[in-house]
Amino acid sequence: MVKLESVIDLEVKDIEGDRLDCDDYVFVKLGEPVPVKSQDYSFNLQSPLPSQSLAVSEQFQLIFVAHSDGFCVARTEAVIESAKEIKDKGSGSSIQELSAVDVPIANVRILALSTDSSMLAASVGSDVHFFSVRSLLNKKREPFFTRSLSGSSSVKDVRWRKKKDNSYVVLSSDGKLYHGAAEGPLKDVMDSVDAVEWSVKGNSIAVARKNTLSLLSSKFKERLCMSLSFKSWIGDSGVGGTVKVDSIRWVRHDCIVLGCFQLTADGKEESFMVQVIASKEGKITEGGRYLCFSRCKVAFWHILVYTI
Repeated sequence: MVKLESVIDLEVKDIEGDRLDCDDYVFVKLGEPVPVKSQDYSFNLQSPLPSQSLAVSEQFQLIFVAHSDGFCVARTEAVIESAKEIKDKGSGSSIQELSAVDVPIANVRILALSTDSSMLAASVGSDVHFFSVRSLLNKKREPFFTRSLSGSSSVKDVRWRKKKDNSYVVLSSDGKLYHGAAEGPLKDVMDSVDAVEWSVKGNSIAVARKNTLSLLSSKFKERLCMSLSFKSWIGDSGVGGTVKVDSIRWVRHDCIVLGCFQLTADGKEESFMVQVIASKEGKITEGGRYLCFSRCKVAFWHILVYTI
């Protein structure tokens, strides 16, 4: 990876996130919550809990839901009808009962759907199983192919490139970043990575490493590096612990959202912060001017982001 000589220091503004009313979207609850399985279940607490347990295909009108013993594939319309039935009659079918196929693969941590909805990645431990969506609809439950990480690490994240070439990156729990394409092998491209995300059009990739955010080309050549500041959270001395970027979402051409954890001295996650990096020029490029807005100490915050 090519290194740049300069690092951009972000202009940080700490805000409390004032609520702004918006009438661009209307949300209507359709019925009541639909159970995933007909019987109560729990995940294996000895294994990491799912971090991405739901994927949705608008193209095929499908939802993919992880449960304790695998994952289900169901028609969106059927699930909506069940939600309405539960509201009207007090009971209805579970997603497992409605599913076109129920894949028995325990301890699924991540479900990630490719941009063209043709492939579903399901991570289990150090393995990533790739399923053909059309094969799943034909009730074929075996993965099309599987890729495994080296060593004893597990899969932390899977991010598909936002293009129809079906390439992707896999981030391991020990910070190794891998790149894969189609049915080819995984290539180790970088170490010490905390979080990763593709740009809106898939031409660039954002990588968080310690207190920096690097923007790379699709060939993993560094184009821009930003220095992240968490002084308002932990102070200049750092006695409040350390901060680690846990997730990145490149939501618009001019905006990147970071989800960060504050870690105690013994490495435990204590609180959560959201940082929004916005370009003053309307696009994130070299030589641009940027603002960083922070929302500190978020206990539980569900973020809905829409791109137009």
